[in-house]
Amino acid sequence: MARYYFDVQDGAQSVRDDDGTDFDSLDAAVQAAARSAAEIGTDRLAKGDTRDVVIEVRDERGQRVCTVRASMEIEWHVSRSQGPHPWSA
Repeated sequence: MARYYFDVQDGAQSVRDDDGTDFDSLDAAVQAAARSAAEIGTDRLAKGDTRDVVIEVRDERGQRVCTVRASMEIEWHVSRSQGPHPWSA
């Protein structure tokens, strides 16, 4: 088992993970980071926020081992004057 830390980048702010989580492998840690990024992105989308979600994964020595980025881009093909979408507040 190895401990990995997920630091979440939120615009100009960063939320540092000082506790970490144990995983059987780096691949398992990266999969968990990807799921976390997707969940954060889903929560943001419900609030109309489509900014990228970025998670920096660090190992036990504090070295960055990868960056997970969940990105959403909305490309409009109709006029936005048609009213609010169901997910917007």
